[in-house]
Amino acid sequence: MTDQKFHIIAFDVPYPPNYGGIVDVYYKLKTLHQVGGKIIYHCFYYDGHNPPHEELKKYCEEIHYYPRKKRIWKLLFSRLPYVIASRDNKAILKRLLKDDYPILFDGIQTCYWMNNRRLKNRKKIFRANNIEHAYYAGLALWEQSKIKKIYFKLEAKKLARFESNLKDVNGILCVAKMDIPHFETYAKTHHIPPFFHSIGKIEHLQEHTIKQVLFQGNLSVKENEHAALFILKEVAPLTEIPIVIAGKNPSSILSEAIEKANLPHVKLIDTPSLEEMDDLIKNSRINLLMTFQQTGIKLKLLHALESGRHIIINDKMDDSGIFTAMCHTENTPHDIASRINQLINIPFTSELKHERDLKFAEYYNNEQNAKNILSIIHD
Repeated sequence: MTDQKFHIIAFDVPYPPNYGGIVDVYYKLKTLHQVGGKIIYHCFYYDGHNPPHEELKKYCEEIHYYPRKKRIWKLLFSRLPYVIASRDNKAILKRLLKDDYPILFDGIQTCYWMNNRRLKNRKKIFRANNIEHAYYAGLALWEQSKIKKIYFKLEAKKLARFESNLKDVNGILCVAKMDIPHFETYAKTHHIPPFFHSIGKIEHLQEHTIKQVLFQGNLSVKENEHAALFILKEVAPLTEIPIVIAGKNPSSILSEAIEKANLPHVKLIDTPSLEEMDDLIKNSRINLLMTFQQTGIKLKLLHALESGRHIIINDKMDDSGIFTAMCHTENTPHDIASRINQLINIPFTSELKHERDLKFAEYYNNEQNAKNILSIIHD
């Protein structure tokens, strides 16, 4: 094939990359362009999310925007998952039919036209960000609103049913290595880890660090709030080491719980700037990252691995042993507190950083992973 163009359909406008789900989408687009990809880009915009942006033009041969149709009847009566049914714009199909270039469906939300009979003979690649129905089932577990809980459960069922459509794709690009056996039942599956904002290799660690533990994340997400409350109630009482909980839009539930706990060594930082967060990750002696929902890859862990020092995770943060080789893995409050008390007085040396960097680069290399995608698309 002499003309190496291909289509990408994205579920949101990926600039600025200001929340976890869109970071992979933006840096994937940017890096694919940098390694020679000729991209016809399609993406959706809607209220409360990024509007169309001039920045994206520099990475695309063409770029097309479509309004997402967030209509109540699509939620209540469609057999399709709402995240898919609300992205059913016919203009996308019309543009896809103008040529015979391969199509990369970037997330299950973008797959409305994937099995249309007029695209039967097209090469189609699917990007699996996680096992979406498992993710929604997990959201239902943590959600306190009865209406939202019902929505998440219903969407999980619809997503599980829709997933059978993947049997007709030519390949699947899987974010998490642990999800490969699941997606292999539909099509040949490749491990392509998430793309992220790489700050580059840090040659010299700053000598100054703060003897504190950092837990960070989007605190408006129930899963992260649950982890923060676990640290506050179960781990913090077992150590006197300062603990900082930092992140976007913490709820009154979390802030009031911290105040009520009356633990002088626990501090909440509400919605720090990107620069503040970077400094916290770099300068805290320990990064503590936890989840109780093992879906996808947490980009905050990649950030900590690249620029942080000692890292403690629980086993649900891991991906088939990749991260346990680079982090300290503990699960019980007692074991986490004991590890904190041990690591807080151990310097994180340049030798330890170099050893971790080598392991990290085996999987997390934006440029190489973009080249791998191009090879799969144009094979």
